[in-house]
Order: sequence, then C-alpha cells, then structure tokens
Amino acid sequence: MQSLYVPTTYLHRPLDSGTQALTFGIKELDTLFEGLRCGQFNVFHGSMKCHVLSELLCVRSQLPDAMGGLESSAIFLDGGNLFDPYLISETARLNGLDPEETLKNIWISRAFTSYQMTALITERLSQILDREKSRLVVISDAATLYCDADIGSAEAKKTFNYVTLYLWNLVRKRNIMLLVTSSSSGSKRKRCLEQYLLGRADVAARVETGNPHIKIFLEKHPSRALASSELLEEVDAQSRIEDFLEV
Repeated sequence: MQSLYVPTTYLHRPLDSGTQALTFGIKELDTLFEGLRCGQFNVFHGSMKCHVLSELLCVRSQLPDAMGGLESSAIFLDGGNLFDPYLISETARLNGLDPEETLKNIWISRAFTSYQMTALITERLSQILDREKSRLVVISDAATLYCDADIGSAEAKKTFNYVTLYLWNLVRKRNIMLLVTSSSSGSKRKRCLEQYLLGRADVAARVETGNPHIKIFLEKHPSRALASSELLEEVDAQSRIEDFLEV
C-alpha cells in the first residue's frame, strides 16, 4: 500500500483517452481517478488531507507530460490560509524538482473575507490566467469564508452559487483544470454551500483519515466506476515532514 508522503517510482501517465492528464504519482490514486484532466471541475472534501493532495498536484503539474505532469505552473487561491511552502518544497524535492523554482511557479493569492474571494475569482482570475498561462487552478477551502458572520446566510448562498457557476463556465471556456477543496465542518451553512460545489463538480472525492490509513472515496466521475482506495499514512514519513517543517 502506497504512502501519501513518500513518492513511488510509479510516475507513468494513466491510459490516454485523448487529453492530457495530471497524475498523483501514487499508483492507487492514479488507478482510482485515471488522472485529472483539463476541462474538469474537481472537488476534494472531508479530511484536511485533501489539502495535502492539492499541494501535491501543484508540484506535479510542473513535471513533464511523460511523467504525468502538465508542464505548467499553478495558481493557488487560498481561502483557508492553508498554503504550506515548506510542504511544497519537500514535495518538490521528493519528486525530483528544485524546491525554489517549484515555489516560484505557483502563483499564490490569499483572501480573508468572502468579498475578497468573490472578487479574486470573478474579477481577477481570468487576468491571472492570461498572464501566467497556468493550466491548474486550486482554490483551498473555498466555502469557509462564506460562513463568516459578516455575510448573511441568504446572501452567502446566492453569492456562492454565482461563484461556483462562474468557475464551472471558466473551466470550460479556458479548458483549465480546477481543484476546489473543502474541509469537514460542523457548520450547517458550510455543508449547505458544499452542495453547490458537489453539484457543479465533474469529479468529486471524499477524503477520510483513519489510523494509519487515509481512505479516498470517488463519489462522482464522468467515466470511471465509483470506488475507493486506501493509502498508508506512514508514521516515519510523516515524522520526517513534520521535522522538516520545524526547522
């Protein structure tokens, strides 16, 4: 069973179906998803490990096509204040990339209110794509900011519905790959807002953390059978990353 934190020598692209695919470099996940593809709206939700997967893909998007990458920079819109440059650097090193150059190839913008996130997505994202030519866009914990007390429930639903529709159209117009993450919450509003994400998604997966396993449930896919896969959260590997983060 493959560890989430230690890359395998399995770096080949999944079976080609006519469009370029971005792989995880983890055999179990590449078998489950058969790669993520441009023109898709992808949603990972559940455990915080879904954000680890999103940063893994920000790194792997920079790999050559023959190694399962997109040969592309990435855009990271951080709604959960989750972007971890140390994890990116370590992941880059483990995937044979230069950590400093890898970080330079990820365009990062943080939003701290729902109004900032809405403007960032609907007013600036197209401009950023024009400039950066990135093929992967990640939006971290997108629904969280719309749960703040500064925006009423009805307005939050209306605005978030508009934002997700805007993203759905942008993915198709630009033929980009979008990955939106959402961590689990006891908030009734957040669970409601997540339904807008899941309703727009072409591919949706739920990530659950156990001990010592991480389980990924493929809940929605245009062509793959719905299934699940387990990864080993290897203690030694995790400890090495945590030690790295403390340096």
